[in-house]
Amino acid sequence: MRRIIILPAPNCRRSRKIMQYLERHHIPYRRVELASPEGEALAAQYDLCASPGIIVDGVSVNPFDLRLPAECRVDEERANATFVGASANQDGR
Repeated sequence: MRRIIILPAPNCRRSRKIMQYLERHHIPYRRVELASPEGEALAAQYDLCASPGIIVDGVSVNPFDLRLPAECRVDEERANATFVGASANQDGR
C-alpha cells in the first residue's frame, strides 16, 4: 500500500476533488493542512508549488497531472495509476 499525504489549501476545489476521489475509492491517505507548521515544512521540503500538495511514497506529484484538461475533474486513470499503482495481477496485465 502506498503512503499518501495530501496537503490541501483552504477553499481549494482541486484539493476537495482529489480527497473526494481518494475517499470514494477507499484509498487511505493522511491529510496535513498546508497552513499548519507540518504542512509548511513538507511544502518546503518537497518544493510544492500547487494545491493540493500531494506526496506519494516520498515523491511529490503535480496535482495538474491528475486532472482532465479544461475541467476540474480528476482523471480516474491517472489518479488510479498514481495512488494505487500497477494492477494486482502478478503478470503485469
